[in-house]
Amino acid sequence: MQADRKKILILGGTVLQIPFIEKVKSMGHYVITCDNKPDNPGHKIADEYYNVSITDKEAVFYLAKKLNADAVVNYSLEAGVQAAAYAQEKLGKPTSPYESVKILSNKKLFREFLKKHGFRTPGFITCHNKAEACTKISTLHFPVVVKPTDLWGSRGVTMVNTKNELDNALEYAFANSRGADIIIEEFVEADGAPIEGNGFAVDGKLTTHAWADVYSDLKADNPITPVCFCYPSDKPQSQLKKLDETLQRLLTLLDMKTNAYNIEARIDKQGNIYLMEVAPRNGGNTSHDILSFLTGKDIQKAILLAALGEDCSFMDDTTCTKYWMGYVVHSNVEGIYKNLWIEAEFKKNNLQRYIPLIEEGSKVETYSGTNCTIGALLASFNTREEMMTVVQDTSRKFRPSVWLRSCSHGCE
Repeated sequence: MQADRKKILILGGTVLQIPFIEKVKSMGHYVITCDNKPDNPGHKIADEYYNVSITDKEAVFYLAKKLNADAVVNYSLEAGVQAAAYAQEKLGKPTSPYESVKILSNKKLFREFLKKHGFRTPGFITCHNKAEACTKISTLHFPVVVKPTDLWGSRGVTMVNTKNELDNALEYAFANSRGADIIIEEFVEADGAPIEGNGFAVDGKLTTHAWADVYSDLKADNPITPVCFCYPSDKPQSQLKKLDETLQRLLTLLDMKTNAYNIEARIDKQGNIYLMEVAPRNGGNTSHDILSFLTGKDIQKAILLAALGEDCSFMDDTTCTKYWMGYVVHSNVEGIYKNLWIEAEFKKNNLQRYIPLIEEGSKVETYSGTNCTIGALLASFNTREEMMTVVQDTSRKFRPSVWLRSCSHGCE
């Protein structure tokens, strides 16, 4: 192997990892992929594949050590965050501290850390079973949100307005949790749209980042699950500056190094900042692409260079000259997927990228979390008004066609 050609172990091989795998290979490196799903399409374009679960940090570490990998990289996937940091740390490679990454990727540890260090945080309880939850729930004010502690993407998440609705929400959260814990937290009412951000920090300093206003589909099974991300945020600059400062204080306390982030936040009517999630990874769907489009900076290259300990100083902030929308294509009916209809004018003038995540003929579930995603769509606009007109009724510009199960002849 050439001296400048590195062995890069990439965790996962889904369709969302393919652009990163191709990027790393285009930079002249040798790509090895691993997960416990041999049929994932990314493995076909890698140089090697190993059937090793990306949630098993010890197995990932031993594989990287055995292969003499130069870097272990998690791109986009939530499941591989801890294993990548653990393996890099054990191998003496550049990484943010594993214990800090663990805190950021577990809702219980994250909430406890925020509370300990004086950040705004909703009232919350954690529990191992339904009985414990029913005992502790009296300390909280409804509405509350019930979540697994170890998942992102709104999977297993339910908003509960009364105690009578709690039982089903607990069942759903425990059924989806990888571990044994769930968290119940008081719902934070945002003043306007909640905020999501994608960012990159160099040597612990937040440099490249972009904030979006987030919208949900109120007709979906889970009406608090985000589906639409509009960049840049329309929030006052004073509030966004305060959000930047709050996030930077967190990264400094955790001694985070050079890292990508996907952030969810809310600002209440009093202007208080609530960090809902700070995931130590680039976002899924199209959000990692949006950061590159907005800033003109190559986020894929930066993520690789960070894992290799190379210079990422090119990741500095720039001004957004367009408006961007990331959209999670989904269905509110069960059925069989046919295709995605896209209006010709929208396709020509606005559509930048569409990533299908399922194939024609696949089963479609009603949307309750990112595991029910049909595809990820990215569009650009010249004005905010143009973008918001589409957001108010996306079905006029694009919509999935689904064969309903109840119709034996197939219908939409």
